Amino acid sequence: MPVQAALVLANLVPLAGVLFFGWDALALLLLYWLENLVIGAYTLLRMVRAEGFKGLGAGAFFVFHYGFFCAIHGVFVLTIASLGAAANPADEVFPDDAIFPLLPFLLLANLLDWIGREMPALLFLPLLGFVVSHGLSFVEHVIVGGEDQGRSAQKIMGDPYRRIAVMHVAILAGGGMIIALGGGSAAPMLVAMVALKTWLDLAQHRKEHRRRAREASREADREAA
Repeated sequence: MPVQAALVLANLVPLAGVLFFGWDALALLLLYWLENLVIGAYTLLRMVRAEGFKGLGAGAFFVFHYGFFCAIHGVFVLTIASLGAAANPADEVFPDDAIFPLLPFLLLANLLDWIGREMPALLFLPLLGFVVSHGLSFVEHVIVGGEDQGRSAQKIMGDPYRRIAVMHVAILAGGGMIIALGGGSAAPMLVAMVALKTWLDLAQHRKEHRRRAREASREADREAA
């Protein structure tokens, strides 16, 4: 329950941004994109914790693959936000020349730089809320609850993709529709978007941790046999 309460509180920060600080759809989408980076960082910690040095190889692959995934996702967010606009801010984040293995990291750096210049407030209290929320979940479910016991780094690596597949398709679709309809700064639509994200967060949280608990239980039974 404390973890779920922290999750709801973290999602109330963007609600306050909409109601009191004039946040638009792009600010919400970018904040939720930043949350993906937080989830990736905790996933990497879980992988290394599960297998120690043996997990570093899978961890390196995860950093590249998930980094690329998040970089493309961030570009997509900026492209959606530019619907109907004369210029696409995503054009600013693509590096002129980059060796392919470095491309995702340069894109991520440019995206973070763009957010730091255009929407610096996202990088402080709003982002901290998600760092704390997911940190509490990490402590309760992984360190105290032993949720990853018996799971390999390769299995843990797939966890954030499951969350993003459901949640962010819905969020991007909703945000894109709001922007396309010209309601990118309309508070009622944005409040509904925050409510949708919070509900999905809670539903995904329960579903995902039940799945991991079942998987850990099966692994324990297998070892006992």
